[in-house]
Amino acid sequence: MATWTWSDAWVFSSIKGTGPDDGYRLSEILMTADTINHAVLTEAEFTRAVPRLLAVGLIGADAEADRYWLTETGRALYRQRMKRRGLFGWMDAIPPALGRLGEPQDSAWSLPAGAFDQAVREYLKQAKQTLKRLGGPTVQDPPVS
Repeated sequence: MATWTWSDAWVFSSIKGTGPDDGYRLSEILMTADTINHAVLTEAEFTRAVPRLLAVGLIGADAEADRYWLTETGRALYRQRMKRRGLFGWMDAIPPALGRLGEPQDSAWSLPAGAFDQAVREYLKQAKQTLKRLGGPTVQDPPVS
């Protein structure tokens, strides 16, 4: 029996936008994920969560265009569960909300070749620029598979 994972909730909580025109790029999802959990999503976490979230109608995704967004259903769930919660409130609010949706549906879903590694590089470049501008510590590049 499949169950919703913590990383499913993390991915969901890191996606913003209302459609393909204002949806997040993968590098922006990585940035948000790091902001709300102080860690970088793995490709496996992302590619497992996206089809599950798509199957229940919480997100939309166009991997070829590098755009991911919340559907109206996803925005409503997020607003309802995150009401009066801070930046880290998703940890307590979103996992149980996903659990109430029933068993997740796993399906094959993948990113274009090299897309995840490219998004990580874009995110790290942006993070380095931001830290440099703020006078913060430097960011080390992780090994890319």
